[in-house]
Amino acid sequence: MQAVNFILKTTRGMLMDTKRDNGIQANRRSLLTAGLFAGGAAAVALGTTAPASAQDATKESVLDKAIRTKKIVVAASLKYPPNLYINDKGEPDGYEIALIRQMIKDVSPDIQVEFADMDFGQMFAAVESGRADIMTTGTILPSRSLRGWFAGCAVTFQPVYVVGRQAADLTFDQMNSSDFKFAALQGSSQEAKIRALYPKATVSVFPDQTGAIGEVMSGRANATLQSLFTIVNTKKQGVDLAIIGKGAAYVDHNTFFMPTGDMKMYMFVTNWLLFNAAGGILNSVFREYVGKDAIAAGLPYLAVGPGGSPLRVEA
Repeated sequence: MQAVNFILKTTRGMLMDTKRDNGIQANRRSLLTAGLFAGGAAAVALGTTAPASAQDATKESVLDKAIRTKKIVVAASLKYPPNLYINDKGEPDGYEIALIRQMIKDVSPDIQVEFADMDFGQMFAAVESGRADIMTTGTILPSRSLRGWFAGCAVTFQPVYVVGRQAADLTFDQMNSSDFKFAALQGSSQEAKIRALYPKATVSVFPDQTGAIGEVMSGRANATLQSLFTIVNTKKQGVDLAIIGKGAAYVDHNTFFMPTGDMKMYMFVTNWLLFNAAGGILNSVFREYVGKDAIAAGLPYLAVGPGGSPLRVEA
């Protein structure tokens, strides 16, 4: 009888230990599952283009600031028609200007958009220092992403061409030579690309595109890298830049730039761009300002299509 009681007590003890162990394991599994779910949800929410650092919870989003003050300051370099320029009425105009105005209007029609005109090279510092809330587009150079956040959807895909006074089918070795001279906008992605693609070539930099193009047209430089925007505009102005090679040298991915950590602004701008890209609005506005003249000049263009992907338009 004592043996039976001993067996029963031992069995009950083992069952209690098993239940306790199962409970601990279940709690561990619950914690692990919750952690994985939270991490997965964050990954889905941020996507592959999301910024790496978290927003300072004590810092006001520029979106909330704009709603509160009814004003937003946008750094812009208004020297690049038909994308960014001052129109005949003395007002900022162009493709990106139209998009920003509509985007902020969709937040609230009461918000005043102030475009702070400055040289392109000063714009990133203006956002970093808080002198501007956001800026018009820049190419998504990795080095720039250390200074702020780019939106998670393109505003433009810009084919960039090697252009000169005369059309020519030059080889890489001919352009990657100390005897070959490029002209470029100072601090631009084109300058960075020239130095990366043609490290042996000579580069002269200028504070605006007019200086770079003038250097080429005068014969003091052999070529420059210019986006579709600039080529279309110069052709309209009677400056016949000739494309060197058989097509674009590369394509720039350009989008709006904002302060590091401003998740609320990042999510709104990204969502707005993706929504309007899918609905054809980005293509429609781009065609009005740039695309129709590009087609007339015999140059296909790339619109931003559904999902933020490039959409080639030839007619």
